[in-house]
Amino acid sequence: MAERAAGSFWPSGRVRRPADVGRLCWYAGGLLVLVLLSVVVPGATDAVVPPGLRGLPRGVVGVVNAVASLSALAALLGLAVDALRSRRFALSSAGLAGLLGAALAVAAQRAGEAGWIAALGPAGEPAVIPVATGLAVVVGTDRSRSVRLTLLAFSALATMTVCALALGSLTVAGAVAAVLIGAGAGFGVRVAAGVVPARPAEEEVLAVLARAGVAVDAIRTLQVAAGRARYAARDTAGDVLVTVVDPDRRGVTVARRLWRVLRFRTPAVGRPALSLRGVLERQALVSSLAGTAGVAVPRVQALLAAGPALVLVERPLGGTPLLSATDAPDSSLEGAFAALRRLHDAGIAHGALTERAVVLLPDGGVGLGELQYAQPAAGELQRDLDVVALVVTVAARMGVPRAVAALRAGYTPRPVDEHRLVGLLQPLALVRPVRRTVAGTAVLEDLRAAVTAPDRGRAAPVQRLERVRLRTLVSVAGGTVAAIVLASQLSEVPLGDALRQARPGWLAVALLGSALTYVGAGLALAAFVPARLPLVRTCLVQLASSFVTLVTPPTVGHVGLNIRYLQRAGIPTASAAATVGVGQVVTVGGTLLLLVVAGWLSGVSPSQPSLLPSGNVLAVLLVAAGILAVALAVPGTRRALRARVEPLLRRTIPQLLAALTDPRRLGTALFGVVLQNAGYVLALDASLRAFGTSLDLPALVVVYLVASTVGSAAPTPGGLGAVEAALVGGLTATGVPLAAALTAVLAFRAATFWLPAPLGWVAFTVLQRRDRI
Repeated sequence: MAERAAGSFWPSGRVRRPADVGRLCWYAGGLLVLVLLSVVVPGATDAVVPPGLRGLPRGVVGVVNAVASLSALAALLGLAVDALRSRRFALSSAGLAGLLGAALAVAAQRAGEAGWIAALGPAGEPAVIPVATGLAVVVGTDRSRSVRLTLLAFSALATMTVCALALGSLTVAGAVAAVLIGAGAGFGVRVAAGVVPARPAEEEVLAVLARAGVAVDAIRTLQVAAGRARYAARDTAGDVLVTVVDPDRRGVTVARRLWRVLRFRTPAVGRPALSLRGVLERQALVSSLAGTAGVAVPRVQALLAAGPALVLVERPLGGTPLLSATDAPDSSLEGAFAALRRLHDAGIAHGALTERAVVLLPDGGVGLGELQYAQPAAGELQRDLDVVALVVTVAARMGVPRAVAALRAGYTPRPVDEHRLVGLLQPLALVRPVRRTVAGTAVLEDLRAAVTAPDRGRAAPVQRLERVRLRTLVSVAGGTVAAIVLASQLSEVPLGDALRQARPGWLAVALLGSALTYVGAGLALAAFVPARLPLVRTCLVQLASSFVTLVTPPTVGHVGLNIRYLQRAGIPTASAAATVGVGQVVTVGGTLLLLVVAGWLSGVSPSQPSLLPSGNVLAVLLVAAGILAVALAVPGTRRALRARVEPLLRRTIPQLLAALTDPRRLGTALFGVVLQNAGYVLALDASLRAFGTSLDLPALVVVYLVASTVGSAAPTPGGLGAVEAALVGGLTATGVPLAAALTAVLAFRAATFWLPAPLGWVAFTVLQRRDRI
């Protein structure tokens, strides 16, 4: 089969390498960026060739260019002859790549001459075409084969490019475009047409095994997965398991392992080998160490090379998967945990315990297989994750009581160890097969209840395993997009002229409105506190929260600081949390009431009273309602919202009902909410008037309240990015010019967010020194 594939110009059984797909995306993305820069930012790609290069003697440069051109032609001919002799499909792939590269280079040259993109070179000497075509041919032949000819071709093409720059027949943008077009065309053909697989044929594997002293007549395919193929065979000594690492698919496993390293904390994943050779070498080492520790594991017999591929030869464990039947005896389950304990005592973490990995041996013992993810010198968290994986796997098949009993009898963990394991009973701690098995069941919850010691009162908190959470990535991505959009808008607005024309008096009014917000927040908090609190000190705590929100989401830091303040004031923790919760509920309720009233007033006019908001305000409300509806349509969002709202309501409803019976406190709280929102609206209105524009009060209130709601939901510190985008969008939607909206929002955020932060730090420090927070 391999000989037929090598001798055919269009063989069957071709494969597409993930690494080639990634490189194609890289070069295509680079070419797209180059085109966008030359179109959107004219002059950005007009890099100047260094004078020293242009000053070289043209005669010498011409001779070097001729030699490089002949060397490149000779290397290409050598690659063609090599392909014709041993792998003719490479000749077909190179021809297609050359044609595609030449066509793209000609199109790019014509686009540059027409002025659509930056010029790539003079009209009469299009050096971009031969460079791109030659590079496409070299890449299309699959350069991983003839290394010397490939290096010669690359060196010659690089010299040709430098000479073309010196002679003026190629611009810097043209040189970059030639490389991107040529490489992109070569990888594009390799992805579209595929490549002849480099994995050795079965006959070659048999020959390699025979040279290593493993004489087998035939091998049977067990599994062909990403990056590897597994075969079964049998010789005079027994069964043989052969793993062949596929160099054409190595990008898949490396990418997955790299993603795990980036996503999870180092104590959770250790330091996994990223190269396939490292993976197999580590597997051989682990097998030897485990055997020395008395753990029955597959014995590695040889690690061999078969061309560019690697071949691992193992003696598998004889027996059947322990958990394949529901009638496994308790002694065998305890033996599985005892074997894992011995493995851990040797400093080894298994890393992939599933049903198939636990084997019941013919003599009644228990062994552990599937060691490709095992790591020596493992940390405590890695070993704990092994225990969690095994106990969950056993519980899913044999029931929670038997799993917990086997854990305590076979692994004999200490109570403190069990308490630590409870925090790891989460889906993220499980390998994918186990996670799929327990999905939609109550196995994890039952295990937490069974393992939690009665004298501890409650289970351990869930341990964090991820280095970067999805929410953090989304926040960073959203903030980046918002910054790009804001920067693009700011580039169209003469901010310098607008700021010079600002009216200082109105900016001072904006600062006054900002100060009123802290008085309103202090009144809203103090209204529900059972004890009497000094208003000035309470307002200082609200000012201190402006510093805390620089490093925390807006609601989280504010709530935590208020609870701490009430605790220091002698109020029990439960009452403090309930008081702050009641304040939050009243604030949300008052804000919604203000939003409804302002929306209705925006549609009322002396000539035409209406029960609907005005058109601009209605547009803002509809957009906000649409975003909320889309968010609530996601089941995960609904569950997260319910998980946050339900406990809050349960804690606050009794105290809220008690507050309703005291009109004075309720009135004070509502006055504080109105004063707080009025301060923000005053600051926003003054910021608009400082730059010569204004907005109707009802519409202004609606825009601010919608932006405030968006900022409270955003996970960024202080709602950064979300508030600015919502305010600019709301103001422009209601008719405010973009320039005025941008400058007013910047002034508003400076008055209400940035300038109070240093004063908040001073207040925070003073209150902390006086033991008030």
